[in-house]
Amino acid sequence: MSDVTEFVDQLKQWGRRETGEQRTAMAELRRGLQEFPRLAPYMHRYLASFTLYKEGWEKQSYYLVAALFARYHSGSREPVYSDRAWDNMGSYFAAVARLQEAGGSIERRFNALLTAHPQDLHYHLRQAVAFLQGNTEIVLPINWERMLRDILNWDDDDRRSRVQEAWATEFWRHKARTAEEDNPETETVN
Repeated sequence: MSDVTEFVDQLKQWGRRETGEQRTAMAELRRGLQEFPRLAPYMHRYLASFTLYKEGWEKQSYYLVAALFARYHSGSREPVYSDRAWDNMGSYFAAVARLQEAGGSIERRFNALLTAHPQDLHYHLRQAVAFLQGNTEIVLPINWERMLRDILNWDDDDRRSRVQEAWATEFWRHKARTAEEDNPETETVN
């Protein structure tokens, strides 16, 4: 089992919120968003064993995903997760666009996230997760392993461009499919 998988499995354990300790962990992790990009000291208790030999961007990525996870799963909703490898921020934004039929503002939000500089990514992801949590009637299942891997890759120009392309592909593929469904009489001319 990879470090990423073990880490996300632990987040899911805390996300159950069945015990006082699990609820406390989620609250402390959620609080970490207020401190970011500094590593919040009250998060160390929960994350130190996963980040012991990690430094810099890699360590920050684990802390960020833990805080985003806790933020997204705050409240009374039952946590749901995705294991689909292709699920990413592009597919989540496309799902919200389909549900709300408000493509323009959602597309602007998505573009801001898609073009975020690594130093600003935490801000845009925090906004995106709050947007996804608060703007749907349903809880969108998020693939947190994929999220962490994408964030880990965001600090490298070559790998970031692959992540951006994957997110963009999922977003505009879904948007194109929705447009086709709305206009079934449109024919493709060769």
